[in-house]
Amino acid sequence: QVEEDNEMSQWMMRDDVRAALHVDEAPAKRWPEAEQGFDYTMNYAACNTDYAPGTLSMIDFYREIAPRLEITVVYNGDTDPCVSYEGTRTAISRVGFAEMDGGGYRPWFYNHTAATLEVIASKAATYGPDLNTRATGVQFGGEIVNYEHNLQFVTFHGSGHMVPSFRPQAALHFLQKVISLAPLSPMMPSNATLLGMTEKEFDHVLDKWTELAQSPLYVSGDAIQDGNERAASPLFSLDDVIS
Repeated sequence: QVEEDNEMSQWMMRDDVRAALHVDEAPAKRWPEAEQGFDYTMNYAACNTDYAPGTLSMIDFYREIAPRLEITVVYNGDTDPCVSYEGTRTAISRVGFAEMDGGGYRPWFYNHTAATLEVIASKAATYGPDLNTRATGVQFGGEIVNYEHNLQFVTFHGSGHMVPSFRPQAALHFLQKVISLAPLSPMMPSNATLLGMTEKEFDHVLDKWTELAQSPLYVSGDAIQDGNERAASPLFSLDDVIS
């Protein structure tokens, strides 16, 4: 662990990394070495057993900051033994923002491409356990929920605590979506539309929705978000999809 921390320190102090993080002109010129550690103050009631009564929690933090941002995403590996994704999902729901109509818990997908033997050999044995020398195409990435004020909760299927290490390709796809403000998954039909469907209609619409969610529009990251995901997603209509 100490060796890894020292390697991280050296990497963080590289000029190109500092420039990429926009901290090249920061007053601090050195990233702490492992033996130095970090000196910081916990301001929120999160991972903090010594907080005073009335201290704001991360729920309060998200409630305050999400309306100011174009997008706020909280994500969790769904096999994380340290931070349960259901606990995170519950916490985000307690922020108090309404769930978007059609933005309920639903899957997202990504294109699982081939990795070279050189890449696999260069990584630690625990890195990317799903990396394969063969491309396996569209794969289930996890689940997503959309709330008002562009707040989202996302899970990564099969990932532990360090998502980029457990699911590097899914993590890269997710990051590209966030940076480009593109939807990770299409919205479902409105709740009222779903409630009015027969079982046959629902099965048919769900099949069509799954085809859309697995299409290049979402798997390759070509859709650009505009206001909310409905603007980037084809709207569902019974007249269009029921035959």
